[in-house]
Amino acid sequence: MRLNMEISKTQMGSLKALQARTGAGSMKDLVNHALTLLEWVVDETAKGNEIAGVNEEESIYRVLVMPLLKHVAKQERRVAVGA
Repeated sequence: MRLNMEISKTQMGSLKALQARTGAGSMKDLVNHALTLLEWVVDETAKGNEIAGVNEEESIYRVLVMPLLKHVAKQERRVAVGA
């Protein structure tokens, strides 16, 4: 199956920078890794967990906030209450 999409030059530059930074062999590899991460994040959010960057040395916790994840959490609350 094939997926075609249009993205801006800025977004393409960001993707190429991520590909280089991560050592992903191809854009396909980069996208596959991104999808794997997104699936995990969505699954954890659906379980009621938060995703966070943690700096234990400085006791700093930064919770990942995205409209997509707010939607998942809202949907899961509806399912839990039977709405």
